[in-house]
Amino acid sequence: MVSRRLLSLAAVSLVCTGPMALSAFAQSAALGGIAGIVRDSSGAVVSGASVQIKNTQTGAARTVTTNSEGHYEATFLQPGMYEVILGGGSFATVDQKNVAVTVGDTRTVDATLGLSSVSTDVIVTSEAPLIDTEKVEGSQVVGQQLISNLPIASRRFESFVLLTPNVVPDGNTGLIGYRGISGVYNQNLIDGANNNQQFFSEARGRSIGSPYVFPVDAISEFQSSATGYSAELGGAAGGIINAITKSGTNQFHGDAYEYYRTPGFNALDPYNKYNGRLQNNPYLLSQPVKVQHQFGISAGGPIIQDKLFFHFTYDGYRKVNPVSYLSTYNSTTTSVANLAHLCDGGTVHVQDGTTIYPTTIPNVSATQCAAGVTAVQSQLGSFGRSAKQDIYFPRLDYQLNSKTHLSAEFLFANFHQPNGYNSSVTVSNGGVSQNGTADFHERILIANAETQVSSRSTNVVHFQWARDLETDGTNSGGPSNSLTNLVALGETSALPRGKFPDEHRWQATDVYSTTLGHHTIKAGFDLNFVHEQIANLFGGDGSFSYSNSNAEYNFTNFLQDALAVNPTLTTAGGTPVSRHYNSFSQTVDQLTGVGADDFWNQNIDGFVEDAWKATPKLLVSVGVRYDVQLVPGPDLPNTANPVAFNATSQINPDLKMIQPRIGFAWNPYPGTVVRGGYGIFYGQISNSSYYTLRRENGVYQKQYGPITPAVTPVPYVVTGGAVTGSGTTPGTCAPTAGSNVCYTNPGSFVSYAPQGGVPIFTPPGPAPTNPVTGGAITSTGLAAVPSGTITIRGLDPSFQNPQSHSADLAVEQQLPLHSTLTVSYVGNRALRLPVYVDTNVDPNSVITTRTYQYTNAQGVTSNFAEPIYRNRLYTNTGAVATGFSDVNSWYHSFVASVRKPMSHGVEILANYTWAKALDGGQTYGGNGTFNGTDAPLIPFALGAHKGRSNEYSRSDLDIRGRFVGTIVAKSALPIANHYVAYAANGWLLSGTLTAQTGEPITATVNGSITYLTSSSTALGNLTSDAGVTNAVFTSGPGARVPDYIASRNSFKGPGVHNVDARVSRDFPLKSDRYHFEVAAELFNVLNHRNILSTNTALVAYSAPGASGCPTVASNPNGVGCLGPLSASTAAFASPASTSNIIYGARQMQLVGKFTF
Repeated sequence: MVSRRLLSLAAVSLVCTGPMALSAFAQSAALGGIAGIVRDSSGAVVSGASVQIKNTQTGAARTVTTNSEGHYEATFLQPGMYEVILGGGSFATVDQKNVAVTVGDTRTVDATLGLSSVSTDVIVTSEAPLIDTEKVEGSQVVGQQLISNLPIASRRFESFVLLTPNVVPDGNTGLIGYRGISGVYNQNLIDGANNNQQFFSEARGRSIGSPYVFPVDAISEFQSSATGYSAELGGAAGGIINAITKSGTNQFHGDAYEYYRTPGFNALDPYNKYNGRLQNNPYLLSQPVKVQHQFGISAGGPIIQDKLFFHFTYDGYRKVNPVSYLSTYNSTTTSVANLAHLCDGGTVHVQDGTTIYPTTIPNVSATQCAAGVTAVQSQLGSFGRSAKQDIYFPRLDYQLNSKTHLSAEFLFANFHQPNGYNSSVTVSNGGVSQNGTADFHERILIANAETQVSSRSTNVVHFQWARDLETDGTNSGGPSNSLTNLVALGETSALPRGKFPDEHRWQATDVYSTTLGHHTIKAGFDLNFVHEQIANLFGGDGSFSYSNSNAEYNFTNFLQDALAVNPTLTTAGGTPVSRHYNSFSQTVDQLTGVGADDFWNQNIDGFVEDAWKATPKLLVSVGVRYDVQLVPGPDLPNTANPVAFNATSQINPDLKMIQPRIGFAWNPYPGTVVRGGYGIFYGQISNSSYYTLRRENGVYQKQYGPITPAVTPVPYVVTGGAVTGSGTTPGTCAPTAGSNVCYTNPGSFVSYAPQGGVPIFTPPGPAPTNPVTGGAITSTGLAAVPSGTITIRGLDPSFQNPQSHSADLAVEQQLPLHSTLTVSYVGNRALRLPVYVDTNVDPNSVITTRTYQYTNAQGVTSNFAEPIYRNRLYTNTGAVATGFSDVNSWYHSFVASVRKPMSHGVEILANYTWAKALDGGQTYGGNGTFNGTDAPLIPFALGAHKGRSNEYSRSDLDIRGRFVGTIVAKSALPIANHYVAYAANGWLLSGTLTAQTGEPITATVNGSITYLTSSSTALGNLTSDAGVTNAVFTSGPGARVPDYIASRNSFKGPGVHNVDARVSRDFPLKSDRYHFEVAAELFNVLNHRNILSTNTALVAYSAPGASGCPTVASNPNGVGCLGPLSASTAAFASPASTSNIIYGARQMQLVGKFTF
């Protein structure tokens, strides 16, 4: 049934040529075109006229003839410089030189021919018109002048996309959002081939992975399409990046380069600098990057003149940036070294002014305590981290004959970085054992063939084979031991990543184009098959959390568990073992052991489009595209209950992804173009989302926990009095007055709670070892752990691909000084964006009478009620995080663009975008894979037609105003004196100014709302929900404030103001064929403090009976209070970071480049 429906829909999509839609005339992946109309001197069209189109860089020539309408078109041309010779025979010729064909665009070259008997041949040497009168899409091309000469801190060519309109940074990871849509729904093309990674839905190498995959020096140009792109291009609900790499020509050319950074040139990060001085911390007052080199060579030229060409790029990257692990316990009054005094009975106060004094932990010797301190200290300090990347990228171009051009390229890249999993410069209260070595391996083979089938028809074939292998090792075996306000030891939950992913892609594309009268028709298909292999058991380490606010409590609790002393009783009276942790959880995989999965994602699409030259001044393009994404369903769904089965049983492909598109370009008079269009676009679902359903479904992978004690453990610490008990028997203590309180935790843990520091399943990776004793750890087993603690992740059977409806209208006007002005509007309605909610919550178990007392900043107190959902629908599983496609968004923008290509030594590109983006809870792209979500306050508002209306507010991507201006200026003054000319010329100044308004901020609650827990039997609350957020997955620390206080994204954050600049001097050598260039590039020249994230806590929670909060006795319906933050808590919207992948403190790099 599915196959028949799929074939029927595909057939419809491939034959529809009626008034449905296309969005770009002759816009093609990796290629461009030339088209025009030929007339005689009377204005009549000339049919059968010869048009020779020659690439002046490679000598490749193609001859076409005009049809009965006088129209000709040469499609699928390699971007570059062309000469177009029109006429001959009984007509004189017109020779148009300097025709620049850019990627994705078609250049118009019209001609009026005189008779050869009365006219002479005409040679036109001026450049072709600035305005493309036959472009209908909203796009901009970033060419070689900008790529080569603008400063770019990351040296990722994708970062240049931020120069274009209708885009914003998507979070702090380097992703880019188009039209208010997450960056995971973009498409990235290199030489016609898909350059996305299917698992994380971003470009290969990832924005937070390797520095880059395709070196900037290998990129010739790229086109950024925000809207209205051709039916040939798809797989994106957002934007498309269409890039081409450099190729060889008939002239040898190339360069060798070095980009060098060293700390002496750079400013300190303002946030780290402030905290470093405040805490007297030398790590924060030193430059994180000790040295950085980016170097390489690029060369190309002919192997056989006019026939066979090569281009080769090698790019090397080296970076030394140690990582520093800090503990907030190391301060002016406390230090990790002094923790040894907890066990030595000495006279030194461990923490002045608090409850702990010189003490002894029963059954723990001073030597054992010192070993615990050594274990903590081994995790802290500065540790080496040196990144190394090597990229080799050869390309061959072969002009097989006058009709066929072939090309093949292969990219080989390896990235290696010890301690590279966590790329932060400093980590607070973590540990080096929780890091690991990052290794990325890219192998990409792309082959293309463009063939002139006849004088009016052409065909292009793209082929790709690629492998993207990304791995992260681990510095330690499991489990993880996290000590709040102190340190973390052992393996982290995300590691190891044996294959994350190991992705093989096979792609074959064929596109045919023909000209029939006034119509240019294109049709094609794409088969894009991805073999996905994963090996990553997230949470497999086994995580023990010691999360008291007091660091000494956490240390002593951890130490007792590590030494297996002072056991605790259980609620069922089981065998006492040492359990002093606050929570434990672990994900186990008894079927594959390592979280493995292996499946194919088959992406199939086809399209037809017709570009109709309705009049000499009007082009109308119409087309339709069809996509389908096929992924096998789960082989072992969870049958524990109907909710679990619904979320884990089906993957239903969307068989209705028909995408009509229409566009037009109207040239009412010379120098003016009005263009616009409408289209439907579908994004692809990331394979990580499918992975959750297939493997994190409670059958393959089972997340047990969190297991928490009913009573918070307080350590065995005494200063006097009687002590009873031993290492195997619970003890009691009688502390002297005024000293620390001791606690034996009788009946505080369930019987199946494991021994502290001993996981229930052997973690993947190195063999587990005890961090204090160094002994081997043997897991306890699963037999006694109930299934009710299992967390399940999956997708609703109606989960579908995101869809966007986009419309645009633009007016482009040629201006004096070889420049243009474009004013445009873009509107976008996105539907079916994902959100994840816990569906195992009983909506009928709601209590609406529980109230919170809220005290605002002015001291005014009020009460409000929030619904509290008490019970699960089914108690034989825990939370069931289910993905739904029912978040909608609106985006409106007005754009003004000024473009001046290089002339008279100056090139300018400036874009201002005013935009408004609203949605029902779309999350950042960096959080948008797996089951990442902005959890809604009300988890039951399902259905795409509702669009999460209760959450509808400013989008996370709502940046209202954004200006980016660039300039490249070269000195080439006509000075007669040779020496003066040599001194004055050869200079280049370039720069980029970015100014944008702030992103929205969602306010959160400081602290955990602990009153509503599973032990709160008076409320019968079986979900352990915090009550404020109503959704289980958003409870706990950092929960979003209720709408009564502030709605989602209701606060405006600080903006960004940044200036990057480059100054260089070119020295010609040996008759101007060789050049040596030296340059300095500065990023954030003015060292402006850009606040890139803020503290979001707006209010603090306090439980009933706490200071200022009514007791339960006085207010039986009260569940706590929300009020102003304490003086010691960072203020709301205060800076939390001032650097990310895109922006930071002032940095400078020196450049040396030799070109020939």
